[in-house]
Amino acid sequence: MKIAVIGANGNLGSRVTRQALERGMTVKGFVYAGNVEDERVEIVNKSLFDVTKEDIADCDVMISAYGSGFDADPTLNHKAFLKYIELNEGTKRHLLAIGGAGSLFTDSTHTTYCYETPEHPDFLREISKNIKLGIDELKKTSNVNWTVVCPSSFFDSEGALTGNYEIGTEEQVIFNEVGESRVTYEDLAMAMLDIAEADNYNQKQITVLTKQKHIKICRIFLKNLHGEVKHCTLK
Repeated sequence: MKIAVIGANGNLGSRVTRQALERGMTVKGFVYAGNVEDERVEIVNKSLFDVTKEDIADCDVMISAYGSGFDADPTLNHKAFLKYIELNEGTKRHLLAIGGAGSLFTDSTHTTYCYETPEHPDFLREISKNIKLGIDELKKTSNVNWTVVCPSSFFDSEGALTGNYEIGTEEQVIFNEVGESRVTYEDLAMAMLDIAEADNYNQKQITVLTKQKHIKICRIFLKNLHGEVKHCTLK
């Protein structure tokens, strides 16, 4: 399987790239700035908006980790989804695009999107709104094989690969057994690749949750009576 990874050297894209290579996949990495430090990756120095149909014609899957960034025009996130449609309509290629927790409903009533709540960070509100508008464009299509993968509310960049994740298919935020809506970058990358291999969740907006309880670990160092330094771990 050959996959195109948009943003192959970013926080999520680099993890998708590494895990894909570990699975024996062939990776064509699209990079706007910087590089991918792995000679096995076929590098294409283009931003999402410069990618052509010809660039990805040899790819079975397109995984996009594109995000406009906090300081850019938030409407770029809407335009990104229009670009996905342009690149993939009428093909058999499976598009997996990163979404945002703000584009999910808050609960099973499906009356309020997360970005509409007072708790949603102001600097993310327009970004989330434009992601939701972009997903709406995908939902209108009938000839694009797409899956939008939304992280949980807390997107944990430091968390480990647990492999213990849950997928929500009702377009709403989901929570683990201790009430956390949290996913690690590693688990989200794994979920996207699992979906790519299985070619499932077609034409669906889903969310991914790390099921494992988040435990903060700190170490305290103590001196015993002999002056020796010992440490213990608190969870």
